[in-house]
Amino acid sequence: MASFQFRKFVLEHDRSTMKIGTDAVLLAALTDVRDARSLLDIGCGCGVVAFCVAQKMARQGVSAHICGVDADAGSVAEAQHNANLYPLLPAGSFQFVHGRIQDFARMDVAPKFDLIVSNPPFYHRDLKPTEPSRLKSRHGDGQLSFEELVACVRELLCETGRFTLILPTVEGEAFDAVARAAGLCCSARTFVRPTAKKPAHRVVQEYGWQMSECKEHTLTIRDERNYYTDEYLALVKPYLLLTPKV
Repeated sequence: MASFQFRKFVLEHDRSTMKIGTDAVLLAALTDVRDARSLLDIGCGCGVVAFCVAQKMARQGVSAHICGVDADAGSVAEAQHNANLYPLLPAGSFQFVHGRIQDFARMDVAPKFDLIVSNPPFYHRDLKPTEPSRLKSRHGDGQLSFEELVACVRELLCETGRFTLILPTVEGEAFDAVARAAGLCCSARTFVRPTAKKPAHRVVQEYGWQMSECKEHTLTIRDERNYYTDEYLALVKPYLLLTPKV
């Protein structure tokens, strides 16, 4: 049984379509939870982003409702199992739904959320993986296009809500064009560089309904000596047990 040890909780992820990785932790760490009482994780997998963001929400001392939706039944079952063992919020705070987010958004009683996060399918051009579950999780072709994702966010995001997602930089540009055309406004953008000598390979972008200046920032994970940077360590410290020279 595969499990991942965070600072304050443990998650199992052997049945999920995608294993716990850096992208999920970065997305959660860079998500602004200010004033948020409800969270939707689109493509939740084992629930890693939802549980990491929930840790932030728990610190606010308010009741929270966290929902995750995933098209893979094994991922949803594992997320619910993790919720039952999560020590920071009652298991009743979590709801994990098996199904397509497109169908969830079209429900007559679909709720509105203060905060939506997603680590969405993004390999629209690259070679596809051979494992069907990983293909479902990481490829937009026929699964979840950027246009469909934006349409779902438009249906499910409350008037003052925020939507944050992580993508490779090229896909991030493509998504931004779709989001802007649909009336979403980018309020924050963080470019993530794997090392000081390499260009950004990921971008975390935050959207809302209100027009505002987009604040841009660059985060470098490792320095010239291949040590974790102080900024990265500080960012992920609430979740991961890391030392600079790892």
